[in-house]
Amino acid sequence: MFKSHRLIIGCLSGMLVLTIITQIILGAWVRLTGSGMSCPDWPLCYGFFFPSYEKIMQLGVLEYTYFQIFLEWLHRANAAFIIGPLTLLLFLYIILNKNFKKSFKTYSYYLIILLGFQGLLGGLTVMKSNIPWSVAIHLASAFMLLYIALRIFLIAFEQKNSNFLVKSFEKNLIYLSAFMILVTACAGAFTSKYGASLACANWPYCNKSLYPNLNDQFEVIHFIHRVLAFLLVLLLVFLIYRLSKYYKYFTLTNKMVFFLIPTIIFFQVSLGALLIVFKIPIWMGVFHQFMGLLLFSGLSVFIFNVKVKN
Repeated sequence: MFKSHRLIIGCLSGMLVLTIITQIILGAWVRLTGSGMSCPDWPLCYGFFFPSYEKIMQLGVLEYTYFQIFLEWLHRANAAFIIGPLTLLLFLYIILNKNFKKSFKTYSYYLIILLGFQGLLGGLTVMKSNIPWSVAIHLASAFMLLYIALRIFLIAFEQKNSNFLVKSFEKNLIYLSAFMILVTACAGAFTSKYGASLACANWPYCNKSLYPNLNDQFEVIHFIHRVLAFLLVLLLVFLIYRLSKYYKYFTLTNKMVFFLIPTIIFFQVSLGALLIVFKIPIWMGVFHQFMGLLLFSGLSVFIFNVKVKN
C-alpha cells in the first residue's frame, strides 16, 4: 500500500478516535448533569433541528435549563454531523480501494455496523427515557466503536518491531483486562443512571459497614461497581507484573502504555474515593470517565502489538 493511502486512513481514523472519545465524554457530562431527557424527542429536539435559545424560551417553563438542552443536542450533533460522516468517509475510502489490506476492509465493515447499531441505541435510549440498562449498553457500544477505530489507526501507522512475544496466558490476560474495564465502566454508568452513585455515602466502607445492606437495591448496585473496580485493579497489577519481564523488548509506544497503566490505576482509585467524599462533582466524574477511556485505549494498543510465542 502506498504511504499516501496509509496517511489518509491514519488521519481519518485518528480524527474518528478523537471524536469518539469526545462523544463518550459528552455522554458522561450529559448523564452527570441529568440532561439525558432534556430533548424528549428524537432525532429532533422539541421538534427543532437546532434548539436555539429563542425557540426554547417560546415553549414556556421547562423542566430543564437551556444549558442542559444544548448539551444533549451537542451530544447528538457530534454523533450525527462528525462521527457519522467521518465513519462513512473512512469506510468508503477503504472499501473502494481494492489493493488495501484485508484487515482494513474487515474492520471497516465492523465500524459501519457498529455505527448503525449506536444510532439505533441512541434513539432507543431516548424512547426508553434513558433507563439504566439502555445507557449502559449504549456506552459499551461506544467503547467498541472506539476500539475498532483505534485498531484501524494502529494498522495504518504500524511501526516496525512494535510487536512483542508473550505466552498465550498473558495475551488472554490483556484481553480479560480490557473486557473488565468495559464492564466496570458500564456498571458505573448503570449505577449513576440508577441513582445509586451515593448509596454508599463513605469510602472505603458502605455507610460504615464493610458490606452493603442486601435489602437496599441502591447500596447493592453501588457496591457491585466497587467490587468490579477492586477486581480490575488487582487484575491490572497482576498484568503489569506479568508483562514486566518483556519490558526490554518494548518499543517507546509500548513503554509509554506500560507506565500509563499504573499511573491511571492510582488516579482512578483516588478519583473513586474523592467522588464519594465530595458528593460527585461533575468535572471529577467526567475526568473519571476520561481516565477509564485512556486505560481502555492503552490496553487496546497492547492487544494490537502482542503476539503469542510458538
